[in-house]
Amino acid sequence: MLSRNAKLYLVATTLQGLYYGVWGVIFNLYLNLNEVGFQPDFIGYMSTANILATGLAALPAGLVCERIGSKRTLLISLAANFVNLIQIVVLQPSVLLIASFASGSIGTLGWVASAPFMMENSKQEERTHLFSINWTLIVIMGVIGNFVGGVLPDLFNAILRLPTGAEGSAVGFRIALLISVVLALTAAFPLMLIKESKALQKPKIVDLLSLRNIKSSYTILKFMIPIGLIGFGAGFIVHFFNIFFKLKFFATTEQIGFIYALGSVTLGIGTIVAPVLSKKLGKVRSVVTCEFLSMPFIMLTTLSPNLAFATAAYVARNALMNMAGPISSTLQMELVTESERGTTSGLMVMADNIPRAITVSFSGKMMTESDFYTPFLLTTVTYIIASSLFFIFFRKAEAQIAGAASESVSPT
Repeated sequence: MLSRNAKLYLVATTLQGLYYGVWGVIFNLYLNLNEVGFQPDFIGYMSTANILATGLAALPAGLVCERIGSKRTLLISLAANFVNLIQIVVLQPSVLLIASFASGSIGTLGWVASAPFMMENSKQEERTHLFSINWTLIVIMGVIGNFVGGVLPDLFNAILRLPTGAEGSAVGFRIALLISVVLALTAAFPLMLIKESKALQKPKIVDLLSLRNIKSSYTILKFMIPIGLIGFGAGFIVHFFNIFFKLKFFATTEQIGFIYALGSVTLGIGTIVAPVLSKKLGKVRSVVTCEFLSMPFIMLTTLSPNLAFATAAYVARNALMNMAGPISSTLQMELVTESERGTTSGLMVMADNIPRAITVSFSGKMMTESDFYTPFLLTTVTYIIASSLFFIFFRKAEAQIAGAASESVSPT
């Protein structure tokens, strides 16, 4: 039985999942409209600014979370949506880059605070389920958002008697993006109802800045290396799937929305199965198995002869690569102490995003030049290295956790 705080957090997750679903499908497509005029290389620079900001802000965000608590950190992070409003209406390159950087910086607070919050508001036996339910809700609402996001621009343009289709009016896109931002902001209401169960013990700022709260530095470093490699590889393709489908297969906005929704459906099924897989194989083997199984589908996506085959490969890759996310996050939080969870979460986000920021700009340039092969190949190679290192580093970790747990309950 989940706690009241956990349930309220899941309501907020539901609202934000809708936002992510709509925004994720159409924002890049909106920028790439002839009426708006931005090419994939500039969209890549925007993604670089956003992701780099996330990476640079991640550690400070973790320290803020340790200092003010996860609830307040989650609420502050919603301010990023006000910055997103600027990106919808002010289409000057310099403003877009600055706004993208600012949005990434502020939004990182919520990303970093989520795992510590769920750890604080769950018991050990329900923890993996809470992480999985949270992930599944994001995915399910993302499905709805993906589908709705693919339909809304043409719907609004049709109502307003404006051009529709792949190069429809930007007005319909703006209205749909605005709706998504409003949905994200309403997540503040359930978050404000959360009651922190214990008085917050504020660590000294000096101790936080000097990272004295970190007691598991070697463990954290071992997580950061494969996560950094995954981020490096993901930067080549993950942020450009919608542009990839549009440019290579001439997919419409509705088709791309459907593809994203289908990918989210299978991911949702996968995350429901994840706790069962974790119990059967163990956390580490589950993560590694899912990641390795996903890798052939990465290359199949770009080598497919048509949109249908590419969609099937994309859906399989998306589900397999991401379904292990909540399992990995649970393992991270279990292997560090309570006083360093916020900082650890921040370091993981930093490790993922700084390498990602480097590669996303290169990928945007490659796709502008119609190179759809190299990015996928580079992603596959880095994923293989990352997953292999993860298994080498943590193959004995769960036995150590079990041993520590048995010692803690042994009579003295």
